[in-house]
Amino acid sequence: MKKHKIFILILAVLITAPTLLHAQIIKGEVFAGGNLCQVDGDECYGFKKIGVNAGAGALIPFTSWMDLGLEVMFSQKGAFKRDSLVYNSTYPHAYNLKLNYVEIPIMLYFTDKGNVSAGLGVSYGRLVGLSELDDKQPSNYEGVGIGTGDGCIHWRDNGRLLPDISKIDDIDELNRIVYETYPNVTYISEVVANSNTYRPDDFNICADLRFRIWEGLHLEARYQYSLRPLRYRLFYEDKNLVMANQIRKQYNNTITIRLTYIFNERRSKANLESTKQ
Repeated sequence: MKKHKIFILILAVLITAPTLLHAQIIKGEVFAGGNLCQVDGDECYGFKKIGVNAGAGALIPFTSWMDLGLEVMFSQKGAFKRDSLVYNSTYPHAYNLKLNYVEIPIMLYFTDKGNVSAGLGVSYGRLVGLSELDDKQPSNYEGVGIGTGDGCIHWRDNGRLLPDISKIDDIDELNRIVYETYPNVTYISEVVANSNTYRPDDFNICADLRFRIWEGLHLEARYQYSLRPLRYRLFYEDKNLVMANQIRKQYNNTITIRLTYIFNERRSKANLESTKQ
């Protein structure tokens, strides 16, 4: 709930911005670069997945040293591992997760003498495409395809009224509920479906550093991290997928390096000085 309050506060700032920004010149920006990505909680380590980051935005000046940035961009995220994700497996092929988002970041930038800017903000991303391959096959569970949904694990027996397990994150608690409900079950995987779905919405916290290279051209580095899990997933001890030993929450973890060109910087600064006088 607190996360949503942050977005409501930012929207309130946007609504009141026209009054605060009377006669100010808005700066435009375009940017292109790449993402270095990983998904925390998927047994793949390191920023080994590379994706595109490109889009456009506007910088609304509050003062000569503070701007509100609004962006719309295409951002590719995911994870990569050179061999299979399945434990104790002899499969030689890679695990490859691709997540394509349309993102709308809202940033507050603080600029030191016009050359270095530091930014902090939040971003909303909408999942518009995904692909998950493990050993060149769709990473699914008993033939269920990958898609978008609530990202949680669920009972496979949907015909009965069962305890809610959609957000359990402790394997011992899941064991207890499963075996109380099904006293004769042997393995969790007999009655619990692994999560194959990713949440369609991704909320991120963002931190940014921007350095002027020449005139309106800047080099920018940004770090983003998901504020809530993309999905929950069961992990197993062996390739036969019979004994789940942990439940993992998965989060996007992204470093962005890009070039940004800002328009109207000089005009906006001159207008601010004139208004100040």
